[in-house]
Parts: sequence; structure tokens; C-alpha cells
Amino acid sequence: MYANAPASFKRPGRVSTLYLLTALFGAPIAWVAQLSLSEPLAAQACYPYQMPLPEPVWQGLLATLALISGACLAIALLSGFMAWTLCRQTRAPLLEERDDRAQFLAKLGAMSSFIFTMAVLFTACAVLLVSPCSPWH
Repeated sequence: MYANAPASFKRPGRVSTLYLLTALFGAPIAWVAQLSLSEPLAAQACYPYQMPLPEPVWQGLLATLALISGACLAIALLSGFMAWTLCRQTRAPLLEERDDRAQFLAKLGAMSSFIFTMAVLFTACAVLLVSPCSPWH
């Protein structure tokens, strides 16, 4: 039925690869980005030289860390929504061609999005509840 169709023609039941990859890797990348941005900023603001400081060097540190956490949480939630939407699309019983690969990856994306969204939330709680310059001893 689709043998003579142009390459841009999308078969029913097919899932966009970019959409699938975003649903699968969006939340883990958001968590890694949150850690990769927040930790060095807090470390530089509280320990720029040989001795730890009692307060951060710049006053906007907590706002910056909260903004990073909020953006990463939004990305993780969007990724989870995309994965959930794909799960619903790929399990439709009336599809002409079932795409088991896409269904498996959508479920995997939904599970990983949930786990990494929780990781983003817990990291945000640590950033917002614990002072970045507090002593640990």
C-alpha cells in the first residue's frame, strides 16, 4: 500500500524519531544539566579561594539556582508528558501496523521520565532548602 509513497509520507501509527528520543532522554538530560550547572555555581560562589565563605560571593545565587531548577523541572515534565502521550498513541488497538519498538521505548521513556523528574525535584529541594555555603562538619 505504501510502496510508491514519497519519503515524506507518514504511515499511520509511525512515531517521529525526534519525538521519541526527546521523550526517552529529555528528563535524564535535564537532571544532568541541573547538576552540571548548579553544583559548580554554588561551589564557585562559596569556595572561590582557599577558605570557604560564610555567604555566597554574589547575592543572586539562590535565584539563579532556583531558575536552573525550575527550567530543568519544566523540561523533565515536558519529556514525561511526551512519553505518556506516546504510550497512549502506540497502544491503540486499531493501528494497521503495530510498532512494538516504539511502544517499548515510549514505556521506557515514561518510566525514566518519572524517575528523573523525581531526581530533579529532590535536587531542587536540596538546592533551595540547604544553604550553599553551610558548613558540613
